[in-house]
Amino acid sequence: MLYSNHLETFITVVESGSFRGAAEKIGISPSAVLKQISLLEQDLKVAVFDRSRRGVTLTEAGESIYRDSKYILKYCNGAAERARELYTKQNRIIRIGVSVMNPPNHLAKIWENVYRINPELKCRFVSFESTAAGMERAFSTIGQDCDVIAGVYDDAFLKKYDLKALHLFDISAVIGYVPGAFPQERIDSPEPLTFQDLRGKTVQLPVRGTFKAIDDCRDDMLGLCQDISTEEFDMYCLEPYYKCHSSNYLILTYDIWPSGHLLVRTKDLYRTYTSSYGILYAENRTENIEALISAVKENTALQEGRTDT
Repeated sequence: MLYSNHLETFITVVESGSFRGAAEKIGISPSAVLKQISLLEQDLKVAVFDRSRRGVTLTEAGESIYRDSKYILKYCNGAAERARELYTKQNRIIRIGVSVMNPPNHLAKIWENVYRINPELKCRFVSFESTAAGMERAFSTIGQDCDVIAGVYDDAFLKKYDLKALHLFDISAVIGYVPGAFPQERIDSPEPLTFQDLRGKTVQLPVRGTFKAIDDCRDDMLGLCQDISTEEFDMYCLEPYYKCHSSNYLILTYDIWPSGHLLVRTKDLYRTYTSSYGILYAENRTENIEALISAVKENTALQEGRTDT
């Protein structure tokens, strides 16, 4: 940061009305807040608060500092962001968002070839949580917190988050289950699961409109078997996998994820429902993203050329 943390603490105290209230918001002790304010006053050589039993009030100097501090923080944050953008642009750094549900292994398989094609490109992993809120924020802020995320998508998903995608391969919907959900002989059989196998069970799946392949599967499944229950979730994340284990529910998922839970296994369906898997990026792509897309496309063309020969 280009400014002192003490200034940010000062603003929090003013807006909270007390040292204790600021401490709760920041997550430190009231004594630590008091120490930061004391250090700020030492640096400024003025008192910013009048302290009394009834609480703290701003001094005239403190009011002046508070008025200017919002501009100071905004300017410093903007300066830091512009510097980071310039740094990543000059150094050709691609920030790859990764999580349990979005592992980097598929990008890692092609990155060596991408690097040979464009040695200037470098990657940096930016982790995010595999909770519903964490996933939602990650996809909503591609281009800000990270540059790309490798994941499952279709037209509806891209439209929802205003994203573009570079297709890598297709991916099929499968049924996730925990041991005991099906007779062992059915699991051991090489034959895929049918909708009849799901009768009497509860299947978790994302809300309608998230993925067309899942919506198509849902319609076929419920059209053929009336005694299958469904439970919707907002986003593929860890919670539905935990529910598989705790409630013996099934989950309609994709075979790209090894498992959202150590005990969840997957088995193919007898019908194929396909979505795309690829590199997701923001509508307004940067020069670095353009370079990455170009390198990946060139690598794909080279690989397909080798296959043809």
